[in-house]
Amino acid sequence: GDSGQEYFVDGITDELIGQLGQISALRVISRTSAMRYKETDKSLSEIARELNVDAVVEGSVQQVGDSVRIRVQLIDALPMEQNLWGQTYERAKNDVLVIYSEVTRAIADEIQVNLTPEENTRLASARQVNPQAYDAYLKGQFHWRKFTPQDIEMALQYFELALKEDPNFALAYSGIAQFWVTYALTGFLPPVEATPKAIAAAEKAVELDNTLAEVHYVLALIKTWLEWDWEEAEIAYRKAIELNPNYPDVRAYYSHFLFIMHRPDEAMTQIERALELDPFNPLFQSLYSVDLMFMRRYDDAIEQCQNALRTEPNHGVALGGLQYAFHQKRMYEEALSAAKVQYTAFGFHEGAKALTRGYEEAGYMGAMNSAADTWAKISSTTYVSPYLIADLHAFAGNTDRALDWLERGFEAHDPSMTYIGVMPLYVDLLRDDPRFKDLLRRMNLPELE
Repeated sequence: GDSGQEYFVDGITDELIGQLGQISALRVISRTSAMRYKETDKSLSEIARELNVDAVVEGSVQQVGDSVRIRVQLIDALPMEQNLWGQTYERAKNDVLVIYSEVTRAIADEIQVNLTPEENTRLASARQVNPQAYDAYLKGQFHWRKFTPQDIEMALQYFELALKEDPNFALAYSGIAQFWVTYALTGFLPPVEATPKAIAAAEKAVELDNTLAEVHYVLALIKTWLEWDWEEAEIAYRKAIELNPNYPDVRAYYSHFLFIMHRPDEAMTQIERALELDPFNPLFQSLYSVDLMFMRRYDDAIEQCQNALRTEPNHGVALGGLQYAFHQKRMYEEALSAAKVQYTAFGFHEGAKALTRGYEEAGYMGAMNSAADTWAKISSTTYVSPYLIADLHAFAGNTDRALDWLERGFEAHDPSMTYIGVMPLYVDLLRDDPRFKDLLRRMNLPELE
């Protein structure tokens, strides 16, 4: 009930989800979908049905001086609510990780799940934390989840504060690595600036604690999108899934990696599992829409984008996905509309005006050319993803100019370049072009069949 403690309660919720998720015999719903019910009036039975689960873990948290008190209940939710187990834990704050392990083990015992030897070892190896460092880390995660530019910057400050309190705090390094990866993937920073910082933080996190799924996940992102090291990326994905089979983020991005490697059946298995674990997550719905586009299932991709937009109306990946899918279906009016909404939602009013101006002059292709020219002009003074400009030229059918910007994308190590061998937009337009084939070869991407 204390809004000032919301970050702490949310953090403990996340940590318990993460601990339970390490048990391979369980399917544990992830944070985004679970948190939809934070202020709900729905009964536990209704929630269980919507999430397709058998049981619900419910609890309360209090900070009392230098101690933390956690009350946890395990409730069989279907067909009617039945309390299976309950326990109150009170420990010094530096033993909070021990509480998570004890709760997880107690729940596993209650529902008679057999833990693997590795799972037993991980649960028994919970270590103490520096309370101030852990508190700063939870505040960082609280801001990170809001995912506005201001909150992301605030998250970094809290992760850095956590390291001042405890220079050997692996999770704080993992958070810092995730910050720099995000800045590279979203184009806030040129990859050449963000990549070394991401690598340094991730490598330090692995060195400090090799048992954290979060660390191997961020390492997998780096290896895939920043270093283009396909072999090491797969090792990191597999390790993260081994450590936490219920970590949907890993599976969602692993699905994209598998498509990039031309392994579509495995890829679809991973994204479908991610959505089983986090069914209401708009990012995963959007990533699934991209997978569907790789399969050329454009109507299904549009449906997934629209599902995501019902939850988050300005979701960038979903809006971008709509434009791609509509373009591939030659529904150019709808593609243009999606592009305008995306530009407007992200404050790029100059781009929205360029689309309108270009459309008035020369229709859809004119709109794409006008937007490409506008981005190119901006790129002379500010970093802009070359792949983004290549997209617009590809939409307009400008083969040579699209290839010119893809070449710049290669030189800049643009993370989005990883998709060139699987995105139908490029495969259809450039398949037989020697320059395109050479790009695939230099990136060590699979040849087109």
